[in-house]
Amino acid sequence: MWQPRDGYRFSVDPLLLVDFVSPPFSQVIDFCAGVGVVGLGLLTRAPHAQATLVELQERLAGLAARNAEHNGLGERVTVRRQNAVAEPLADLGARYDLAVANPPYRRLEDGPASPVAEVAIAQHELELTLESLLVAMRRVLAPGGRAALVYPAARLPALLAGLEAAGLQPLRLRCVHSRADEAATRVLVEARKGARGPLVIEPPLVLRVGDAYTEEARRALGEPPDAGG
Repeated sequence: MWQPRDGYRFSVDPLLLVDFVSPPFSQVIDFCAGVGVVGLGLLTRAPHAQATLVELQERLAGLAARNAEHNGLGERVTVRRQNAVAEPLADLGARYDLAVANPPYRRLEDGPASPVAEVAIAQHELELTLESLLVAMRRVLAPGGRAALVYPAARLPALLAGLEAAGLQPLRLRCVHSRADEAATRVLVEARKGARGPLVIEPPLVLRVGDAYTEEARRALGEPPDAGG
C-alpha cells in the first residue's frame, strides 16, 4: 500500500475494521477512504465484489487509485474525490450492501488540529461530523444493507445514538484493547438499515501481550502466526 511519506499515514485501525466485517458483500462503499485500506482490503476477501472509495483529499484519493491498480483491483474499484456530505452521492442511489468508514475521530472542541492540513482533515471533524457521515452512509445503503465503523471507545455513546438516529440499527459491537488489563481504546460496530434486534457484544480483541502482538491480533493484521510484535 502506498501512503504519504509525510502527512496522513494510516494506523492499524482500518485493518481491524477489514477483519471485523464478514462476507458476503458485493457492493462496498468506503467513506473517508484515505489511501483505500478498508475498501481494498475487503475486496481481497470477496473476489467478485466491487468498491467505491470516497475521499475528499486529492493526494490521498490519488494514492487510493494507485493502490487499487498496484494490487490488481483497478477494474473493481471506482475512486470519487469529493466531500460525501457537502456533495451528496445522489447519483449512486441506495444500491450498496455494505458501507464502511474509518472517519475522523476528533471533534473541534477536543483540541487543536494538526498544522498540516491533510492530517487535520483526516483526524478532526473539519469537513464532516459523525452525524452527517452516518446519514450519508444510510442514504446509499440498500434495504438491509450493513454499515460498519471503527471509532474511539470514549465516543461509543455518540456513535450508537447517531446510528439509531440515522435509521441504522446497531447489531454487533467489539471492543479493542491495547492490553488485557487496559481500558478499550477502539470499538468496532456493525449496524443494519431497516433492521431490528438486540446488540450482540462480542468477545474483546486484545492487541498485545507485553510488546508483542497476540495471536488473534496477528491474524487480524495479516501477519504470520509466528511473527514478532
